[in-house]
Amino acid sequence: MANPNTEINAFLEASKKALAPAARFNELSAKTIERVARMNYEALGDFLNYGLAHLHLTSSVKDVPAFVKKSTELTHQLVEKQTQRSQELIKLASESQADFTQWLDKTTAEVAAKTAKFEKAA
Repeated sequence: MANPNTEINAFLEASKKALAPAARFNELSAKTIERVARMNYEALGDFLNYGLAHLHLTSSVKDVPAFVKKSTELTHQLVEKQTQRSQELIKLASESQADFTQWLDKTTAEVAAKTAKFEKAA
């Protein structure tokens, strides 16, 4: 009679091996989503600060030319920050694409090797 513990351990080990690619994919996805969420949070913070600065400007400025000048400066600063953030987002997309491509290549190679092994055995 077979040992139940050995069979359960063998089943668990086989399950871990079978699900390892999916777990790695989930890990890469979660990391990417977290980074995008953090970037969005920072961008929304920039817009909130811009709105508050504009609100403060509206209540503190006495003449229109000074308001327009300061408003233009605030807008220019926001555009610079968002340009930098868009470049960071492009960099993030490139890095994520490289990670997913590497994962796909590795997983495909492993599946091909296992398939070849089973074809030889059959």
